[in-house]
Amino acid sequence: MSKIVSIAQRMNIKTLVWPIFVEQLMRMSLMSIDVFMLTQYSQAAVAAVGLTGHFIFFLILSYNIVSSGGAVLIGQHLGANKPEHAQQYSQNSLLMSLASSIIIGLLFFLGSPTFIHSFNLAADVEKFAIQYSIILGGLSIGMSLSIMFSSILRAYGYTKSPMVIQLIAGLINLIGNYFALYPPFGLPQTAVVGVAFATIASQIISAIMCWFVIKHHKIPLSFRAIFKPDLIKLKKILKIGLPNAGESISYNMAQITIMFFVAQLGTVALAAAAIVQTIARFMFVFSLSLGNGAQILSSFYVGQRRYAELKLKVHKYWMLGVIVSFTVTLGMIIARDPIAAIFSNHEQTKQLISLLLIVSLFLESGRAINLIVIAALKGAGDVFFPVKIGILAMWGIGVFWAYTLGIYWAWGLVGIWIAIGLDEWSRGIIMIMRWRGEKWTKMGQIEAPQ
Repeated sequence: MSKIVSIAQRMNIKTLVWPIFVEQLMRMSLMSIDVFMLTQYSQAAVAAVGLTGHFIFFLILSYNIVSSGGAVLIGQHLGANKPEHAQQYSQNSLLMSLASSIIIGLLFFLGSPTFIHSFNLAADVEKFAIQYSIILGGLSIGMSLSIMFSSILRAYGYTKSPMVIQLIAGLINLIGNYFALYPPFGLPQTAVVGVAFATIASQIISAIMCWFVIKHHKIPLSFRAIFKPDLIKLKKILKIGLPNAGESISYNMAQITIMFFVAQLGTVALAAAAIVQTIARFMFVFSLSLGNGAQILSSFYVGQRRYAELKLKVHKYWMLGVIVSFTVTLGMIIARDPIAAIFSNHEQTKQLISLLLIVSLFLESGRAINLIVIAALKGAGDVFFPVKIGILAMWGIGVFWAYTLGIYWAWGLVGIWIAIGLDEWSRGIIMIMRWRGEKWTKMGQIEAPQ
């Protein structure tokens, strides 16, 4: 019982969120560092990495199918004082993580050239995009394990360790990028290829460190045990995980479609979009972290049947997320000219960056609601509703209006950004209504004692 009490003491939003915030900041910084350092090398390389960033984000979301489903079930059973079930879900999730990394790696390795070629990019942009996608996707097993191990640690209430590990991973990535782009000691310049390998190395080292931390905290997890899978638990992980990540996967597929529209506007627009998306990660990273903390807390509280308390807390969280997102974005708008100058010396690109930052004030406040409320719904086991609404809104509003405003009515990149904001706000309002309706209180997945 003392162990469960200890876990309960760690389930505090303040102690959960700030380490997650730093960890997410570093995870996002891996690609942001790539984009920032590549701006000094080639605008074509920036456009390529910005485009493939959506494919890599899709890869990360695919791994989150397993890790998020496992984390919800681990958290609910720890909250219900059933640690033996939590252990079994950890081990089955790890098996699925390994299997998915092999399958997804092969898909990226074999399919990237054909898929990227369909975007009709300039020759140098296409070359860089294929290189980056094949390396990061094909060798992503370290990323898969890092995400899985971090999810297990967070489900048990250990959020500081993944934070520190991502700080170290970020430093490794930065050093690797330096050697790739500004090689000392007469080493050859490996450019985009070297930058991609630096990210891969940082994630493999991150996974190894996470594993040692799991062993240090004596969290029950064994590689040998994973090869004796429990089919019932695997199905439950997928039952939560597939729709849980389905909303995010649909979102990213819609974003890839929107990026196809952006690509039709030319390399300058593609580079500006990539840079603003890089900057935007720092606008919504707090809301993303608060959402992750809300999901952990939601699964644990549902296990303890503390519904009324959870409902009130989540309302406070999304309002805080909107305030912080609005404030950070407003600060970036005020400093938009020097920010644009940091990322580009091309005048037209800088002008586009400045305009998109202004539109982001509308877009990011809506995104904050989704990142927090949808995460809380998932933690409670309400995973199908966000997917259904997400698919309808992302494609029926986001993609439709991105084409209509940006391409058909020729509003360009600004029109596309407005369309994305309309999608975020429409979904956000619906999700708040869903949370207030309390249907999520009937969707827990707690198993009976064995």
